[in-house]
Amino acid sequence: MRSALGHYARTSTGGSGIGPRRFGPAYAAGGSLFGLLGDMRAGGDGAAFAGIDLSGLVGRTVGYAAQEIARVLTPENEDAERVRVAIHEAIAEVLPDVEIFDPAAMTADQVIAILVDFLARVLFRQVAEDAGSAWNKAPSGDRTIQAENELFDLIKVAMDRHLGPALAGGVGNLSRPQVERLQREAMNEVWREWEAYE
Repeated sequence: MRSALGHYARTSTGGSGIGPRRFGPAYAAGGSLFGLLGDMRAGGDGAAFAGIDLSGLVGRTVGYAAQEIARVLTPENEDAERVRVAIHEAIAEVLPDVEIFDPAAMTADQVIAILVDFLARVLFRQVAEDAGSAWNKAPSGDRTIQAENELFDLIKVAMDRHLGPALAGGVGNLSRPQVERLQREAMNEVWREWEAYE
């Protein structure tokens, strides 16, 4: 897997100077997601980041809240579906043990974890799409699923290593442009790490 990612980062995407540039819409959505969750955690309505008052989501199910947050933050471009699904899945993944959406009860670490998970999912989907038919070379459907899970885990660990510390202490304190920049820098670091894989 590491060897394949090394080839992917160096050759298939044009290296760290080019590959991470394709995620501009995801960085923008991630900046809004981080700001929105931080704002709602502090008692705000999220309107500054979503364009609409989302205070009505408080007390609804986490699944519904995740769906609505994903819907309002989805860009209107070719990345729309990838971003929408990644936001929805990231919120549901990080907040699986609660039934009711209560942003005031979220910890700063959970907000950071949601953004890390979101960007990891965006990157995973891009790599999987770029791999295309290569996934079909697995000896069985079960092995394909196993390989996808291993790839996602590898991506998430790398993203957490490079993005998590950069966001520490930033919930409620970082501007949207700052969060966008930190995501871009983390993606660049992930690419450089992969380029070193032999």
